[in-house]
Amino acid sequence: MAYKRYFNKNGKRLGPYYYESYRDENGKVKKRYVGTTDPSEKKESLVKTDSVGVTPTGSKSKLVILGVLVFALLITDLSVILML
Repeated sequence: MAYKRYFNKNGKRLGPYYYESYRDENGKVKKRYVGTTDPSEKKESLVKTDSVGVTPTGSKSKLVILGVLVFALLITDLSVILML
């Protein structure tokens, strides 16, 4: 479970900074810095769901699809040239 902390520096309020508590192998409670965005919100924004299923977001999947299409077009053009 994550919790947030705020810090005051030179009269300004900084934060929120998210931390999580965990126990190490000796059973001692330790804290780990998670980030500046809420971890529960971050998990939801990585994957979009639609009525069909799960669709990954981001430009990498678009680039892969574009690369496959360009490769397929090059292969078909080469096969047409070699047949002539």
